[in-house]
Amino acid sequence: MSLIYKTLFEVKLIHEYFFTDINGDTIFAQANQTDRLNLLLNEYSGDRQSINEDLLFAFPGNLLSTYKNYELKLLPAYSGFKIAIRVNQKFLPDNTLVYEPLHTLADNFDINILVSKKNNLIETYTNSILSRPVQSMYFFTNETALSPKIFPFLTSDVSVFDSSRIYQQGELASFGVNDIREFYKDDTGDQWFPIAGNSFANENDQLLAPLKFYYSFDANSTITDAQFVLKDKNGNGLKTITVHNNNFIQKVLLDFSDQADVVSIPTSFQFPDIIFSLEVSASNGYLKKHSLVISDAFYGRENWGIINIRPAVTNTAFNLLGTDGFLIKRKSSTGTWIDAPIFEIPVKSRFTFWRFKNVKGKELKLDPSLTDYLFKEDKNLVSIQPKSISNSYFKLPKQGSTDTKYFPGPVNLEITKDEKERICFDIMVPESDLFPVMP
Repeated sequence: MSLIYKTLFEVKLIHEYFFTDINGDTIFAQANQTDRLNLLLNEYSGDRQSINEDLLFAFPGNLLSTYKNYELKLLPAYSGFKIAIRVNQKFLPDNTLVYEPLHTLADNFDINILVSKKNNLIETYTNSILSRPVQSMYFFTNETALSPKIFPFLTSDVSVFDSSRIYQQGELASFGVNDIREFYKDDTGDQWFPIAGNSFANENDQLLAPLKFYYSFDANSTITDAQFVLKDKNGNGLKTITVHNNNFIQKVLLDFSDQADVVSIPTSFQFPDIIFSLEVSASNGYLKKHSLVISDAFYGRENWGIINIRPAVTNTAFNLLGTDGFLIKRKSSTGTWIDAPIFEIPVKSRFTFWRFKNVKGKELKLDPSLTDYLFKEDKNLVSIQPKSISNSYFKLPKQGSTDTKYFPGPVNLEITKDEKERICFDIMVPESDLFPVMP
């Protein structure tokens, strides 16, 4: 029997850092998947870098033998990966060429792909909050988890804006259909910056936690009493942990390894049973609720996330097989190829202020022509508003205008959080016409 492998599905992890062009336009402005894929093909042809520079996609070690038995193969692809499966080639009565998996895939068969970090750069240029109570990992799936999925995106819905919440810089919120904005604060108060695109990876995708983890409160917390209640999908309490400390609580170790309902999820994700809620109430009116998938099998500090794909799910647009049991990929009787499903994970880049400092520590002078781009603060110059970092776009927006101006961009991407709670990239600049120094 000949060996024939065909693509079962493909995942594109599309990061804004790599796919913002020299004019500042991002791939997310393309509303149609075909247009996004064509853009990726052009970037690949131009030998442009992608997220594969800093992330590695691989089957988990504890599942290698299982996937080998099903004759599944993971193949690197531009800005992501493909999963191929061994098939038998067949023709339907109408002469359509189809592919039948050599091994039957049950509807709830989990195909898990670990996304691990080659280095820590992904953490510096990816948009995420800096102070997260639970140090969880991304969990992406084609199944309905917290919210229904919109093909072709594996991400959860961005939460609707909540006026009672305290947001962190770069945090996303939905203000309506196709209206996603990211938060920042300036001297005039809270601001929301509109962004092109939707379905971005967000805090609702930060689901995967280990059986034991620390829950962290704000560094300036004055909390002395806290209660943690872990509940199952039906709201039934599984375990309650109560803590008291007169010297204020900074972080608490939570251990759920003694809970059979939690430990029983080693390598298989049965929806919605795997979604737990952690309800936290503490002094000073602190109330938070976190949705979690708890599993030691996949959590690791070296991992950035996990992608979970099933052959048949709630939204049939995400299915891997046709209703006839053959691969989606096929050639019609008219000779037209139908491709395997391509799923997407759009990721925003870090949204920061740019703070310019003189390399010799001198006080910079603000040139009058730059007053709509920068403002003076102590000895430094700071961008009036933050911008999303890119490896090829180095222009700052003009206040109240669509005009932009080139400025030298950050080099080492070291994140700084200043006394005003702003997230900044410090950029060292020599004395020049653009950056004169005070006499």
